[in-house]
Amino acid sequence: MNKFLLILLLLGFFSLVIFQAQAVVCMVCKNFKRGNCLIGKDNCTVEYGFGCRTRNFFLFNQRNKWVHNHTELDCYSHCSFNHMYLGHLKVSSHCCKDKDFCNKYLGNLPKTRLN
Repeated sequence: MNKFLLILLLLGFFSLVIFQAQAVVCMVCKNFKRGNCLIGKDNCTVEYGFGCRTRNFFLFNQRNKWVHNHTELDCYSHCSFNHMYLGHLKVSSHCCKDKDFCNKYLGNLPKTRLN
């Protein structure tokens, strides 16, 4: 009986270690521009199945172009790549969960016009 309890305890320990190894640390920032966090710098940890989110905010200007305003970084549970339009505001979101700080936005925006 003692061997059985020891085996159960070891199985529980190894499953806990495996699930913790799959956690990812994400960068959090409320206002990220040109590679620097201006407001709200922090970190968050997501468990298996969740991800790090990067949201780029664009404003539509008078020259009929989308101009990058700022980026937000955080943890998110139901994240997918998408574009959301709210009048003259465009929010582009994408997620990652492959490595720690995978959502750190490096400030490299495409040189082409964003549609």
